[in-house]
Order: sequence, then C-alpha cells, then structure tokens
Amino acid sequence: MPTPHEVTRIRLLGPVQFVSAQGTATRPGAPGPQAVLAALALRTERLVTIDELIDGLYHDRPPSSARRVVVNYVHRLRTHIDRVESDGGGRPSSVIETTDDGYVLRFPKDHVDALRFGLLTAQARQRARDGDPLSAVACLEDALGMWRGPALAGLPGPGAEDRRRALTEERASAVEHRLGLLLECGRGPELVPDILGALEEYPYRERLHGALMLALYRSGRTAEALLAYDNARRVLTEELGVDPGPALRELHAAILAEDRTLLVPPTATAGGRPPRAGRIRPAPDGRPAQLPAVPSDFTGRREQLSALVSALTGGAEHAVAVITGMGGVGKTTLALRTAHAVAGTYPDGQLYANLRGPDGTPSDPAAILAGFLTALGVPNERFPVSLADRSALFRTLLSQHAVLVVLDNATSVAQVEPLLPGAARCAALITARTLAAMPATLTLPLEGLGPDDAVELIGKVAGARRSAEEPEAVAALAATCGYLPLALRAAGSRLAARPAWSVDTLLARVSDQARLLGELRVGELTLEAVFELSTSQLPPVQARAFMALSIPHCSEFHVTGAAAVLDLPEKDAETVLEALVDAVLLETRAPGRYHFHDLVGAYARAKAQKEFTEPERREVVRRAADYMCASVVAAVRATQPLAGPLTAEIHPRRSAGADLRTARDATEWVRDALPTLTAVVEQAAASGDPDAVALAVDILTLVPCFEYMVPLGTLAQAATALVPAALEHCDGEMAGTAHYAAGVMLQKHSSPESLRRSRAHLLKVLEIFGDTPPAGDRHRPFLLVLFTLAMLAQLERQFGNFASARDCAERSVAVAAASGDRQLVARRRTIVLQVEAEDPDRRMDLAEIGAQCRELMAVFTRSEDEKWLIRMMLTEADSLLRAGAHAQAAPLYRRVLERARSSGHAHNETEALFRLSEALLAAGETGAAVDTARDALAGARLTGEALLTARSHQALGNALRATGEDTEAGTHLAAAEELYRALRGAAEATGHA
Repeated sequence: MPTPHEVTRIRLLGPVQFVSAQGTATRPGAPGPQAVLAALALRTERLVTIDELIDGLYHDRPPSSARRVVVNYVHRLRTHIDRVESDGGGRPSSVIETTDDGYVLRFPKDHVDALRFGLLTAQARQRARDGDPLSAVACLEDALGMWRGPALAGLPGPGAEDRRRALTEERASAVEHRLGLLLECGRGPELVPDILGALEEYPYRERLHGALMLALYRSGRTAEALLAYDNARRVLTEELGVDPGPALRELHAAILAEDRTLLVPPTATAGGRPPRAGRIRPAPDGRPAQLPAVPSDFTGRREQLSALVSALTGGAEHAVAVITGMGGVGKTTLALRTAHAVAGTYPDGQLYANLRGPDGTPSDPAAILAGFLTALGVPNERFPVSLADRSALFRTLLSQHAVLVVLDNATSVAQVEPLLPGAARCAALITARTLAAMPATLTLPLEGLGPDDAVELIGKVAGARRSAEEPEAVAALAATCGYLPLALRAAGSRLAARPAWSVDTLLARVSDQARLLGELRVGELTLEAVFELSTSQLPPVQARAFMALSIPHCSEFHVTGAAAVLDLPEKDAETVLEALVDAVLLETRAPGRYHFHDLVGAYARAKAQKEFTEPERREVVRRAADYMCASVVAAVRATQPLAGPLTAEIHPRRSAGADLRTARDATEWVRDALPTLTAVVEQAAASGDPDAVALAVDILTLVPCFEYMVPLGTLAQAATALVPAALEHCDGEMAGTAHYAAGVMLQKHSSPESLRRSRAHLLKVLEIFGDTPPAGDRHRPFLLVLFTLAMLAQLERQFGNFASARDCAERSVAVAAASGDRQLVARRRTIVLQVEAEDPDRRMDLAEIGAQCRELMAVFTRSEDEKWLIRMMLTEADSLLRAGAHAQAAPLYRRVLERARSSGHAHNETEALFRLSEALLAAGETGAAVDTARDALAGARLTGEALLTARSHQALGNALRATGEDTEAGTHLAAAEELYRALRGAAEATGHA
C-alpha cells in the first residue's frame, strides 16, 4: 500500500498546491492555511513552534485568538491532506504531527519543490566546482523549470513575505549562474535573448549586465556591449543611486581596450578565468596579512555572513560594515569569518587591530596606527608624532590600494575615525558592543545563535558523541546558555575536559542560578569579566537601575513597570532604559518593552546581591508587587461587572499600574504578564515583607477573574508558597484570602493530587470566615465565601461527588441571595444547573434544565455578561446532548465555540470542542468527530486541567475507535482512564468518593 509521500507532492514555487500521484493539483484551503503549510513544508521534518507560526502570520501584535487560528488552520490542512491521499489511492494518514510546542511535517524534502530547487542548485554549484559546467547547467535548468509563477503566490503575513524574498533571490542567483556557466562554455550570440529576458525581470543584477556585455562582445558587437554598460550605469545610478561595481567597471575598461583575452572562454584556457585589467599593484614592501585565524568551530550565521560579504564586495566605495552586540555574542568570530571570505576582493592586504587592551581599557588610536604603519613598511623613525599626522600618512599609503581594515572591539566613533582608510577601494569592518552615529554601509546587530546552531556548536566543542547520546540534555543546555556563543563554547569546553560527566550533570549545575556564571568560563575568560566591561563605564544612576531591574524576575517589563520599580518618573525611567539598551545590557523588541538576556540578567542579580543591602532588595520587590497589583486592579476594573466590590478592599498601592482602558487591553496584559506575576508573587512570598506579601495575596485573589482566558494552574506553586508567608506576616483575614487563592490555583493545576490540596485550602477559607458572612460593608469576607462555595461545587463535580457539589452550589445561591443582588444570584444558579445537567441522579429533568438555561441566558444577554452567557449556552447544549438531541446540540456547541474564540475563553472553547465531538460521533459524523476531538485535546493541554484533558482523551479515543483506528484509540482511552483513576484517588483521599 502506498505511503502518503508516494502519492503527494507539495508545490510552493507558484500557487501553493498539493499534487496527487495522478497529477491532480488542489489548493489547500484559504491563504491562511496555505501560509501555515508553506512554513511547515520549508522546514519539513523539523519542529515549527506555534509562536513561530503566529509570528509568520501576523504583523506587529497578533490577536488574542492567534493560537486558536493556527490550531484551526492545521486541522483544515490535515483534512485536506487526508482527502488528497484518499483520492490518490493511499490510506488517509495525517503527515502533520503535533508536539507540545508546535507541529512537524513528516515529508521528504525532494517532494517539496522549493526544497528540491535548493538541492538542485547546490548540486549545480558542486558540479561547477568539479569542472563539469554542462552538467551543472542541466541541474539549474531542472531547478528553474519547477517555477510556475511567483513563489508562495498570494500568501499573507511577514513569514511568507520573508520566504518569498529569499526564494526569489535564490531563483535570480540560479538564473545568473546558468547564464554565466553557458558563457564559460563558449556560448555567446544565442544567449543574448535569454540575458535580455532575465534583465527585464532582474534589472539591478550587475552580473546579468556583465553577462550581456560579454555575450555581445564575443558576438562582435562591441559598440552594443559598450552601450549595454551605459544602460547598466544609468539604471543603477538613476533608480538606485549607486555606481556600477568594480567588476563591471573592469569589464567595461577591458572592452574599451579591446582585450582579446575576453574572447576566449575560461574553459578553453589552462589557467581558468582570463586576467582582468586595472588591478592595483600591491604595496612595494609586501602586502600585510594580519587577519587572525577563524575559530575552527565557527557555526551558523549564514544570513549575517551573506549580508556582510555583500556589503563589502557589492561595489560600494568606502565600504564600512559594523557588527554590534553584547559581549560574548560572537562578533569577533563573525568578523574574522567575513574578513577571510572577502580577502580576495582586497588584494593589497588586510590589517587587523583589537581596539581594547588586555585590561579592558580602550586602546590608543595613535598606537594602533604605529602598528599599521609598520605593517605597511614605514620605519619607526618616520612615524609622525601626532595622531592626526599618523592618520594622514596611513591614508596616503593606502590611497592607491585595495586594503581591508578590521577594527575589533571598538569603543567609540572618536577612536575609530583616525583608523579608517580614505581610499575608495579600501573598506573597514568594525565590531563593537555599540557604536552609535557611526556612518556605515551596513550596521548588523548580532544576537545569539538559533537553537539548532547552538546545539551544533556545543557538539563541535564537546564532541559529536555527546549530542548524539543526550540530544535533549544538549538542547536544554544550549537554552540555559541563552544561545550565547561564548557561553556555549564554555559549556562545551567543560564537557570536553570532563569525559566522565554526563550532559545532565553540567545542566544541573548551570541550572542553579547561584553558580550559573561560575560554571561558564573558557580558560581565564569568564562571562562576568565580559559583562563587567559593559557595566564598568555606566554612570551611577544607570548602574543601580541595571541591578535593581534584575531583582524582580520579570521576563519582560514595560516603561511604566520599570518606573515603578526604580521609583522614577516615567520619562526619566525611559531615558535610563534606552541608555542600557545602547550599552547592550538590555534588549528591546518593541517600543516601550524591555528584557534582559538570560545570562545578563543572572549577572545583574549576582551583582545586586553583592551591592544592594537586604532592605534595598526587599524595597524593590515591594515596588514590583505594588505595580503588578495596581495593574491587575486596572485589568479587573476594565473587564468585570463586580469590579467595585472585588477591588474595594485591596491593599493600598503607590503605583497607578499599567494603562488598561479597554477589556482587550486588560486581557492581553494579563495573558502576557502571567510569567512575571508568577515570579513576583514567589519573590514577595520569600521576601518576608508584610506589605509585599499582602500585595501578592491581592494579586492572586483577583487573577481568577480571568480563569477562562489564562492557565491559572501555572500560578499554583506561587500560591501555595504564599500561604505560610501570609500566616507568618499578615493578619487572619489576609491568611484566609491566601488560602482561597491557593485553592483556586491548585484546582486549575494538571495534577489530580492538586485537586485534593485545593479542597483542603478552600475548606480552610470557610473555617476562617464562616459559612454565611453578612453582605454588609465588608466585601471581602462575603465574596470569598461566595466564591469558595462555588469553587467547592465545581471541585466536587470533578470528583463525581454530585450530592456534595449540589449542596455547595445551593449554599452559594443562598449566600448570594442575602445580598439582594439578582445578577449575583443568577450567576450562582448557573452552577446548580451545571451540576444538575451532569449528575446521572439529577433532581430535575433535562427539559427543565434547558428551560432554566434559556431564562438565565436572557438575563446575561441583557447585562452583556459574556462569561456567564457562554456557560449557560454550554449547559443547555449539554442538556440536549444527554437527552439524545444530537442534531440540536451540535449547532449550539458551534455557537459556543464562536463566542468563546472571539472573547478568548480558552477553557470554554476546549469544553465545547470535546462535547461537540461527542455530539458529532453520536450523529454518525465520525471523521469530523475525530478532528474536533484532536483540537479539544490540543486546547486541554494548553489549559493544563486534569478533567478537561481526560475528557478530551476520552472523546478522541471513542471517535477513533468508531473509525477503526483501534491502536491509537486505545492509547487515548488508556490516558483518559489513568487521569480518571487519579481523580478518583484524590476524591477518596478527601473522604467523599
């Protein structure tokens, strides 16, 4: 039986299509799914994360539903692939695999035309190097024949735009290469039409203009060849503002001189390419060749290397390329690799100087010039005394030559300027942490390596065996090193020197923040020393800000948050932040948003530990907690109907918090800030500061307002750490509130054992505040008991203890009724109906449940209470499903899905998906049931909730079993049963089985 790969091919070089074995071409859905397919196909057999797919689909900030959109697109692609494979005679089998982080397309590279194009052009280059130009031409013609229009035609998003540009550039290079090879083989007159056609498509390619000139010259059409040069110069000058490059100018001069050697194809000469006229003679005392060797473990940097080479060989006069970036990022290594690559363009020599002394101080440019003059043959006694005179002599000596000057570790423009050659054919390549206001042909900010290149570098240093034997540990080690080349090389060196160590051993050591930097050293070179070079020159205000900002373990911070932590006006804080970015000690990916590189942050925290007192560090944590609390309050006020009572008794705050004026701003802020909230709460709990602890408790009391939008389970550890801190440092009411927060977060955690612990915390709340606190002026006790009863009802429902669940739900209705708030009572009634719908021994019939759901839906529609409206729509659909009205339940679940997706209610979306799968399966739509259940399981894994995951596994297992996929069905049903067993065990441990 054929595999999917034998019957399917993917076309990207033109409109995106699947092609079956019979040659039938189909488009895989709308442009959005096509863009996802292209991203997966161009990296076939490799993981593409959901975040990478989102970045590829959307410019700037993606919508809150972006992850769901990607999951939906992948679902559509799987459906289309299965249909194509079935039509082609193969057994339907999805080739898109789901992982925890994203997706992998299992597909041979040579069945994706864009990848096959790359393989053929690489083969052509190798055959050309092997001296077989005609075979190389055949490869290129096969490659170019695969194009059916613009690559990735019609696909949206920045990812498709980038890939389209790259593929178009590859095609242009292949066209140039083919024509150049044919010229080398002696073809001339017959190539002119092909070259003219290529120039219509690529009018700015100098190699094509040169090919036309040479083809015309070899055809005896010298005048036309010279006119072709004039046309090339006009196009480049008028449309791009640049002059023709040296290669084109030399060819023009040779044609003017009627150089007969141009008439002889290179393949017909023993010496290869004919000599070109006009080369500058080397300096009389020999050509300097000062470039140090490139480290043998140089890895990656293909795009950056290409950009630098183009800048230095593209024909620009006075070319200057600048590489900037933090210490240890690999600037020097890349500069040396680039310099060696372009050395042939500068035949009169290469000069090199390190502009920073061994002690880290800037080198004197006059001393550097003395070394350059010596290399150029000037005796010591002829050195001018002043810096200006030495610089003038240096430029004079290079005025008639083509020399590359490499200036490493520059500290300022003033240091660099005297060392720059003045000749048009000379060039400079400079590295620096930062070099503001330096005029340059290209300035290239350098960041860490990509994950794959980082793993490869560790393997080169430590030995390939380590990577092969412990691939996951090596990948984790690379991530812990922040993908910084110096740290990666240090980690690899430690492994190479300790063959008895496993990679996991070193990983455990560097995972300890206290010893991280000490473990990463190369000989006498340490990361602390590298980072110290950047911090030693900071003014005091910036130095203290650098350390203070690192104390709260924030993954990212905004200007307003930094201002609160630093206790500065926002404008002053932004000035400090931008100065730290300029010093390459902070990074920024969007205006007003900043973060530390992981290793720089570790260094800053270690420095703060030494230079800040304990009270100073506690004050910083308190200010961070104050800002986060104020921001959560703002988010609640922008989104919640009960915002007034919920926030009335929150701990006093100094900060105004984030500016969150709309519900969308609020939900996006909470979603983005969740990792930072977690870190700050944990630090506040450990600080021993009563105010910080109280603020952290307030934060966790309010965050559950967003339970349907964010995975609250990620806060469980922080919440449980906060309880003993509140008991020790705060009053009884604050301790009870901390118990409530821990109960909520643990209930949303993935572990069934966490549910048992959640119940214990929630019962403690009732013990502290009583069962029925008065609904008077004190909002907090009343609301905590009200919410605790509701949470206990949901918890007992998960355990299958419906009698206890009903009791808690009805008690919550009674507490709400005491307030006289009809809307509050309506929300509590929803919980009673949820329990009734799910309880096999329900007290009211399903028709009555549906009627009460519709009554409450009308209430919530009038009050625009989206969260509770969705819950009631879901409960009504559940009542229809359990009554056997599958055809009526399915459309209602789809309406819930639409609302949940538009409002970002991830939990409700997932619950609706697995219920919809059950309805579809009952209606006989098995294929749709499988696809829907797969989407449900993907969503459940994101929420991390045990019961939701179990039910999604069960839905998928039942649907797969109905399609005959018994093996996979068994796997999912076993996973569901394991989770149910754990939930039953947790229930038994509470004494309520």
